[in-house]
Amino acid sequence: MTQKQTQEKPILGKWKNFYNHHIPQEKTILDQRRQHLTAWYVVLLILGILADLLEVSGSFDIFYKYTNSVMLALTLLYTGRYIAMKTSITRTMALLSGNTQLFIATDTVYCALSPSVPHPQMVILVNMLILAGNIMFSIATFQRAITLFNVAIAVATFYSCMIFSDNYEFQQYFTMVVLLFTFTGILGLHIAHNTRQLQSDYESIKEEEEELMRVLQLNKEQLKLYIELSKREYKEDETRLILAKFSEKTQKYVVDNVTKYIQGEKFNDDRIKEQFPELSPSEREIVHLILRGHKLGAICTMLNKSESNINTQRANIRRKLGLHPTDNLNKALESRMSTPTK
Repeated sequence: MTQKQTQEKPILGKWKNFYNHHIPQEKTILDQRRQHLTAWYVVLLILGILADLLEVSGSFDIFYKYTNSVMLALTLLYTGRYIAMKTSITRTMALLSGNTQLFIATDTVYCALSPSVPHPQMVILVNMLILAGNIMFSIATFQRAITLFNVAIAVATFYSCMIFSDNYEFQQYFTMVVLLFTFTGILGLHIAHNTRQLQSDYESIKEEEEELMRVLQLNKEQLKLYIELSKREYKEDETRLILAKFSEKTQKYVVDNVTKYIQGEKFNDDRIKEQFPELSPSEREIVHLILRGHKLGAICTMLNKSESNINTQRANIRRKLGLHPTDNLNKALESRMSTPTK
């Protein structure tokens, strides 16, 4: 490890420790994604506000100084309340997004009303882009109500600017702007709905998984090992290593239950062989599966044979047993199995 990597590791560790102790830990994946996106949103929003207040970029009007100062204070307030766990991540996002939309809309309408603002058309267009970006944030964080609110504010803002400025270009493109924001709102609703449905499905699957783990008294790693055992045949040493990851009690249950199953299967095979001596081994295998209640499709899958092949063998079984076309094969097999051997 290089000296630079050694220096970076403690820094990352300190940052991670600070994050874990001072930032609320969201439980669901959806809220975790919301938290990360909101963090970027707050950082960029604060940088944008400071850029205007410090006259680095933007329109340097005294009215904007006041509105941006209030917006900065509210942004810090909402963020601080979330960090202090006074509000949820969803409420914090709604407050931040709605607050930003209202203040940017106010600044935009003021620009259309005030002749003292330099380059008013550029200010209005840039602010409309900010409003659109804020809508995208509400969509990306899967907020339904606040997305509709932001879309309504954006349309009302553009309409107000068109009326107050009496700008021909704004009038000419008003319909296109309304259609664009309307589609954006509909898109946001669908994304939020689908995301909530996916979250609900995920939680249901997670609950079922936890219930299964509880019933089986296994953890995920042990369940994966069971699946690995079912995929292929292992050597004795490999099987021993896998089983060693289970408790002695679990190992005993696994071995005992599998042994009983194998013994039961062997008894059934011997019984079928004894009761159906006229059938071939492959036909007796089909009889075994029929008696266990498997249908044609399942038998084809289990034996890796086509339907025509299985149907041919079923026909041979019926012929060898002397059955008529109207006789039920399942009942005939069960009746033969219940007949005492000589």
